[in-house]
Amino acid sequence: MPVAVSAILPIIMLIGLGYLAVRRNMVGKGFAQHLNKYVFYFAAPALLFRNTAETDFPDTLPLGLWISYYGAMVVCFIIGSQLSRVFAPSMSISGRIIMGFGASFSNTVMLGIPIILTFFGPDGAVPLFLILAFHGLIFITSTTVMMEFSRPEGAEVTRVLREVLKSLSSQNVLIALMAGVLYGATGFGFPPFIDDFLNMLGSSTIPAALIMTGATLANVQFRTSIDAGIYIGFIKLIVHPALVFMFGHYVFGLPPLWVGVITVLAAMPSGIFTSMFAENYKVATDEASVTIVLTTLLSAGSLIFVLNFFEQLAG
Repeated sequence: MPVAVSAILPIIMLIGLGYLAVRRNMVGKGFAQHLNKYVFYFAAPALLFRNTAETDFPDTLPLGLWISYYGAMVVCFIIGSQLSRVFAPSMSISGRIIMGFGASFSNTVMLGIPIILTFFGPDGAVPLFLILAFHGLIFITSTTVMMEFSRPEGAEVTRVLREVLKSLSSQNVLIALMAGVLYGATGFGFPPFIDDFLNMLGSSTIPAALIMTGATLANVQFRTSIDAGIYIGFIKLIVHPALVFMFGHYVFGLPPLWVGVITVLAAMPSGIFTSMFAENYKVATDEASVTIVLTTLLSAGSLIFVLNFFEQLAG
């Protein structure tokens, strides 16, 4: 069996387990929400804090890595938002921003971290964490500002600042990454019992995140805005990873492992923040839900292709 298929099948099975648990009423209401909080507040921060504290990052700033990934994100954001003029000509400016966000922002915590660390092994942690260090900070902040300024009644500076701070305060992944980098710089290391605690807690991130993804999909209603989901899915699952690969490999000549990690990260489905933004601002909620469902379902096949392309780098 190909390595890519062997890597993706357990992931699909865990997602399916979460989906069936909800659909068969094996778990109570709010299961997905509670598991989501566990992953974001406990498991993922423990994993990221411990690993970043023990990771040797490059001495020079990896500008090529950041430009390859974030440059492609900006391009996909623009394409996604502007194509909405064709597929949804009556959509508001706020709705177009949501579409751009869905076309460019990957599901990094629930799928990106588990799949990349499982497939590439510990060596994939460095480029992954270097991207995650600014992923939410840049794009969630900038999207929040754009959404605030797109309000029909206009933007108030105090409200914009309040919403930005609210968004950043919920970025536990970012906080854990920064804390890990700072603690690692001290050179103190972890006492054995602390290291074991963080390792045990962090190790639960992968299964919990994948089960949570399936449970979330079971609660999302597949509505009528199929056109938006299809074109956003094409940009997110095909255009985004293709651009990242071209920038990383041909333009900046990054190490093959780094190219593989950021390409696979770009090939992840649209992040749950797409729906969260839509619900928060009460705009394009149907389109956001369909985008998340479609890209997540279709990524099961597209990721096998992408992972197979980097099979020689599997850890």
